[in-house]
Parts: sequence; structure tokens; C-alpha cells
Amino acid sequence: MQDLPQYTMDEVAGHKSKDDLWIAIHGKVYNVTEYVRDHPGGAEVLMDVAGLDATEAYEDVGHSEDADEILETYLTGTLKDARERVRPQTVRLIQSTSPVPPTAPGKAGSITPVALTIFSIGGAAVTLFYGRHLQAKLLASWSALPELRSLLPSLQSPHALSTSGGFYTGFVAAAGLATLVGSMVASKLSQMTQIKSGFTKYPPYIKCRKRIRGNPHLVKGFLDPKAYKSLPLIRKEELAPNVYKFVLQLPNPQDVIGLPIGQHVAIQANVDGKAVSRSYTPTSNNLDRGVLELVIKCYPDGLLTGRYLANLEIGQEIQLRGPKGAMKYTQGICKRIGMIAGGTGITPMYQLIRAICEDPTDLTEVSLIYANRTEDDILLRQELDQFAHRYPRNLQIWYMLDTPSETWAFGRGYVTAETMKERLPASSPDTKVMLCGPPGMVNASKKALVSLGFEAPGAVAKMSDQIFCF
Repeated sequence: MQDLPQYTMDEVAGHKSKDDLWIAIHGKVYNVTEYVRDHPGGAEVLMDVAGLDATEAYEDVGHSEDADEILETYLTGTLKDARERVRPQTVRLIQSTSPVPPTAPGKAGSITPVALTIFSIGGAAVTLFYGRHLQAKLLASWSALPELRSLLPSLQSPHALSTSGGFYTGFVAAAGLATLVGSMVASKLSQMTQIKSGFTKYPPYIKCRKRIRGNPHLVKGFLDPKAYKSLPLIRKEELAPNVYKFVLQLPNPQDVIGLPIGQHVAIQANVDGKAVSRSYTPTSNNLDRGVLELVIKCYPDGLLTGRYLANLEIGQEIQLRGPKGAMKYTQGICKRIGMIAGGTGITPMYQLIRAICEDPTDLTEVSLIYANRTEDDILLRQELDQFAHRYPRNLQIWYMLDTPSETWAFGRGYVTAETMKERLPASSPDTKVMLCGPPGMVNASKKALVSLGFEAPGAVAKMSDQIFCF
């Protein structure tokens, strides 16, 4: 940081054109001129803060870790006399709790001792009037009342009751009998009046008899979301002009990449002494053991793709970190998905399409509009067409080309609101639309979808968005 030049805000303000665009964030100065065309929010977002301190705007949007990494690659200096931004304090609500009062006397739970007392007193009163009669009954049923023997161990036999103590012995024995009977009746009465609750009232409830297998796409694997790890390149295949499939080898043949459906990885490289990082969505998933596959377009003037990936040779290693991203697809997030993809923006769409079609229990309906310049630019077409043929209830595809041939059987020109209305599901609580492609196409698609009744997304993508932008 000490080796970087310092700039004043007046100097930063002198760079506010599309071809020369500087911004200041958190006391650092960034030259983002080369990133203007690639900014996911469009060039106009950066133009709004060109030559200004964009700290507040940057924090309000809530950029991801990917954005922070990309921003650091454009660091050009520090801001002189920069003020540290004080983050607003988080308000924390503390909910008070009050102790549960004890059960009041006479309520459920306290009936047994009360009933026992009542029955014991009643038994003693009865004995005063019917002592001899109760004594005789007790002698007759001595063998049938083992409980009484345990209560009155001093009475060894029925003869002891008849020969000693007379009325008083009969009184004591009858009182014991009344106490025993009273406790038994009170116990039964308590069970009848006590309120049953919790897990003991009902038998166990089995929600599903079918054995459910865990989601293989949520299994952790090779990737680490906090640290870059290296994998060697074992195959490189050109799919279209400047578009390559990179196949990387995991350490062991049975290893999985550990990437939830809809998420991506960050690739980092050192180009001309400068750390560069970009994010890409693999076309492989956890069902592909031992490998990680990426389809990437290498722009000739791209710092990472044109200068590094395009020249990568077999055996060289690539540093990756992940999984990353706001989307983590699971079955049931919606019933219908509309997709609009352009160019290499098909990769996250393909990942979702593959997961849906390969899951025999997933009935999600997907409608894809895929736009390219020419027919040769269509990526993964064979794989997409196979899924559409095998799973027609899951997948419908409509291709769009800027310059089609005369025999082209699909759409021509740009993706318009009319095309979306015709080829995508209508807005509903059970419908989502996903976008990925060039910033111009994505921004135009968002506006068209809003005009068709879809809810506009926020600046930062969330899974709850009806229009989700990768």
C-alpha cells in the first residue's frame, strides 16, 4: 500500500469518461476503464460514479466476494486524506422471557394427594361406625390383599386381628384398608382427569415410507470456499471460435468437486505480475467423479482468458476457489423456470438443466431461449438437444441468431418482449426467470420481463428473486 501513488479527489475527478474511468472506494483509487463493458450492472452504473468517491454506492449494493476480488485487480493508488467510513450499528432486539408459573393447587397434577387425603378421612369415618363389620371383611379377604400385608407387617395372621385389641385393632386395620383403596381410586381418578400432551399421547408418525437418498449435489468435495487449490489440465478442446472446454483432474478418480447446482468457482492467475480473478460455472457436477469441466470463451484482449487460459497447455495447473454464488438449486424452489442465455452464459443454465433432467423425481418445467450470433457459436447444442428429446416435459428450447442462414428454423434477431411472452412461462408465484449473458442483453431482458409483469430484481442477486441474474 505504501508503494502506491496517492491521489486527491480532484485528480480522481479528472478521470470520468467511459474511456478513462476512475473511482475511489474505502480510501483506494481504482482505474476500472477496462471493466466498464464487463460490469454486470451495465456501463451506466459505473458512469454514475465516475470520478467520485463510490464507497457508499458500493456498500449499499452489497457486492459479493467475487466483486471485491475483481475490484482489487484494478487498484491503482490510494486516496489522500480519505475518511474512514463508519458502518451503521446493527440494532439487536432482545426478547425477554418470564418463568412459567407452578401448577396451581387443585389443577391437573395435584389431584392425587388431595384425593388420597379425602379418601383416607372418609375411610376413618366409616370405620368408627362399622369397625367390626370391616374387621370381618378384612379377615375373609386376607389372602386376596397382599398389598395390605405390606402396609401392616405387624399383622401376622387373621387370628391376630380377632384375638388382640378388639375394636381398636379392627379400626387400625380398616383404616389401612381404606387408605389403600383410597390411593388406588385416587390414582385412577388422576389418570382420567390429567391432560395428556407431548410425544407420549400419540404413537410415532412415519412421514414417508419411501427411502429418500441424500442430494448428491450437496455433498462436499475438493473445492474450498476460502482457499485456492490447484488442479492440472488434462484436456483442452475448442468448441467454437475462441471457446474452449477445459477438463481438470481431481486428486483421486472417485473425488467430487463439491459444487451445489447453480454455483460457480473463481479462477485466479498471475498475469504480468498482476493477480487476476474471474468466476465461471462448471458444466460438470458431483455426478462426474474425478474431473472438473469448464467451458470458457477466451477473448483475445482478456487479461485472464486471452493472456492466460487461451495459452494454457496440458499438464499446467489452474488455481480454483469455491463454491460461490447466491443460487443453490434444489428441487421444488418453483414449478416453472424460464431461461434467457447468451453465448457462454449457457453454462449455469446447462448445469441446472442437466440436474433437473437427470433427476427422475424433478418435474420442473424449463423453457430456454438461447441467443448467439451464428449457428456455429451455439455451445453444448448436442447435449441440450439430447435433453430436450429425452425429456420433452422438462425442457423446451428456442434458439435465436443474429445472422441465421436462410434455412434456419428458429428465431432471428434480438430477444424481445414478444419472444419472451411467446416462449417463456407467464409471471406467477411458481415461476422464476434466470438470466446470464452479455450485460446489454441481461439489462434489456430485465426491462422486458418487468413490462410482462415480473418483479424487478435488486442490485444483488438472491434466490428469492423472481428474475435471477447469474
